[in-house]
Amino acid sequence: MVDDGLTVQYASMETSELVMLHQSGTLTEAAYPLLESELSRRNAPIGPRPAPPELPPELPFFSGHWTGLHSAQSALVFVAGLVPALLALISYGAVVLAETFYPSASITRVLPIVLEVLILMYLVFAFVAVWRCARNSETTLSMWWTRWKGLGLVVSYGLATLIFLRNAIVRLGDS
Repeated sequence: MVDDGLTVQYASMETSELVMLHQSGTLTEAAYPLLESELSRRNAPIGPRPAPPELPPELPFFSGHWTGLHSAQSALVFVAGLVPALLALISYGAVVLAETFYPSASITRVLPIVLEVLILMYLVFAFVAVWRCARNSETTLSMWWTRWKGLGLVVSYGLATLIFLRNAIVRLGDS
């Protein structure tokens, strides 16, 4: 059991303060036994420990954004910004690696098409998620501004990735 000076601190406090502290539910599992031993030393009544506060359930990333439960900032930063940029990098890396190591394999011809379809599906998700999460903005103006920024991010990342993939498809079709 770690003391960290709690025994001395509890000994210097009034009994009523100790009882209120015990009932507050803010103590750690290490602090409760020390406080309870001080209360029992003073022959003060020790009630049951309060239940720990329940944490709100964590929202799932994709379904939480799809239903608009996340913040507008989260939708802009993650759904419309970071994830599309990451998908663009992964798509680029996958196509370059396939062309480098498997230049004549059928996966090299099919991979850009598969990635293009996946990117299109994600862009639809991102647009809907940003649109729905924008409702969580503080004002109507910021809601519409968030929607336009999100649309701009989705379109810019999406178009850049789709143009690259389309070029890869055309280039591989010519070879």
